[in-house]
Amino acid sequence: MKLIFLASALAVAAFGNPVKPLSTKVLKELEVAGLLPPLNDASYAYALDLSASVSLSTFQCIRGQGYSTVFVRAYTPAGNGAYDPNGGMNVKNAYSAGLGTEVYMTPQPAGSKTAAQQIDEMYQGLNAAGVTVRTVWIQVTSPINWPNNQVSNQNFISSLVSRARQYNIAAGVYTNTYDWNQITNAWSGLSGTSLWYWSVNGNGPSGETKPDFTDFRAFGCWTQAAVKQFGQAESVCSVAINRDVYMTGATAPVQNAPVMENGKIVVGNNVKL
Repeated sequence: MKLIFLASALAVAAFGNPVKPLSTKVLKELEVAGLLPPLNDASYAYALDLSASVSLSTFQCIRGQGYSTVFVRAYTPAGNGAYDPNGGMNVKNAYSAGLGTEVYMTPQPAGSKTAAQQIDEMYQGLNAAGVTVRTVWIQVTSPINWPNNQVSNQNFISSLVSRARQYNIAAGVYTNTYDWNQITNAWSGLSGTSLWYWSVNGNGPSGETKPDFTDFRAFGCWTQAAVKQFGQAESVCSVAINRDVYMTGATAPVQNAPVMENGKIVVGNNVKL
């Protein structure tokens, strides 16, 4: 009954008036109830990443489970790559639920579109949806989906980052040591980017690793990480998700309520880069 109260007690936000961040007391009660593993450092916060279309009520449920931020896909590799319309709607619904939002793209490195075209399509799609992007996370995983030419892959990734920067968008990379080594030959030339790495022992809750950064080892150009995906192929509020922990840079529990500027929702300002 206490858990039902915690979820139902969340105020529903109007589109331009987001709800307040969850209190330290509520987060602690969720940890004690076993819905979240305890975080030992107040500068960490929990997030989910997902690609499915998610309703406002489901995002409210997710927030009620103690998550601060969601990472939503804004570009799909289907075909030659395309803007993912779920991205813009998910951003709006997450905003209205009081969640911070980050966007990621899964590029199509083997199609006919250039890296610049793919960034353009993502940017234009989000802009048309009323979203201002501060940071984009670029997925570099699944070596089988990348050309068997590591130098070409390096150039493609570099072009994605360069094009994003032309829009004043910071770039992060979602990968891990194995994927990065296979796709880029352990390339160390991608300076000025942040890292979101994945580390799991298998799918589902039993495959989770610790929700901290103690297993991180430097690779590529990265000597530290900003985000860790510690659980894959799980379900929260009946949605297929992966589970993440990230650095907020805060000395107190995360207070990253969503932001709107000039009539547009701002995404990509939740993680300490």
